[in-house]
Amino acid sequence: MRHTVSRVLAAAAMTAAALLIGPTAMAPASASGGNPQPLIVGGRPATQVYRGVGSLQVQRGVDASFHTCGVTLWTPWHAITTAHCVTTTDGLPKDPSRYKIQWNAIDRLAGKPVTGVTKIVPHEDWDWFQPGGNLHADLAVLWLANPVYSVPSVLPPIARSQPPTAGQRARIVGWGYTASPPPDITAPRYMSEADLRIVDPAECAAADIDAGEICVADPARPGVAACNGDSGGPAMTRSTISKSIWHLIGTTSRETTVGCTGPVVYTSAVYYRPWINDTITGQHTDVHRSTPTSPAGLPSYR
Repeated sequence: MRHTVSRVLAAAAMTAAALLIGPTAMAPASASGGNPQPLIVGGRPATQVYRGVGSLQVQRGVDASFHTCGVTLWTPWHAITTAHCVTTTDGLPKDPSRYKIQWNAIDRLAGKPVTGVTKIVPHEDWDWFQPGGNLHADLAVLWLANPVYSVPSVLPPIARSQPPTAGQRARIVGWGYTASPPPDITAPRYMSEADLRIVDPAECAAADIDAGEICVADPARPGVAACNGDSGGPAMTRSTISKSIWHLIGTTSRETTVGCTGPVVYTSAVYYRPWINDTITGQHTDVHRSTPTSPAGLPSYR
């Protein structure tokens, strides 16, 4: 923030929102905003390669592949993640040229292909850092510098997809820390996963959940949850066609408790599917918040 008063107000908002799950640190969420970031605590090593899931990375110091968040492929030219992963404290998109994505691997340093990012469009309602800012609509579309043609095993929702319901099984995956607080600033190299359930939205009331979000937890194992570094990563349901195929239902947004011990709020990919598609086709782009244009998109896998 440029002015002292603004900095004080923003700091107060950050304290009140300590539960958000963001790129490198984990904090609790509240209606007044915060710094989002997650990780999988209590999970297990990934049991398969989730094609269509990538590690969003930046140069940090001597580390050219510093993991910040997870991303999920939407079309060969586009991916989605949570807005808090790719926006500044003013809610504007960060420079897309700073990012690369490594795809389709349990080992995030071995993922292929490797793509750059040419454009970032966060949802126009996302404004987490400002006092009284909106925690909802935590979603952004990324334009890829080159396409990812590998057939994904994690599929975006289709038009007839129904919102997930309480009690439904859900799998979460990511490269977030496996203990809280994080032991250091470097995320794990290998992906973790955990099988949880969709629970009643009331279980995520502490994080000011709304109709465009879902609440994910395991009531029997409250210590299993997304945490620092898992932000933007997917929550999925298994396809009835194949055990190796999954359907995307949400992206990791924020926690309900400090320390990655409670239910986690996910931005619903089903709810925001129209916005994502309209943004990709240019029917719903806020030109004042988007970064420079990118290659034309290709037909999606949906």
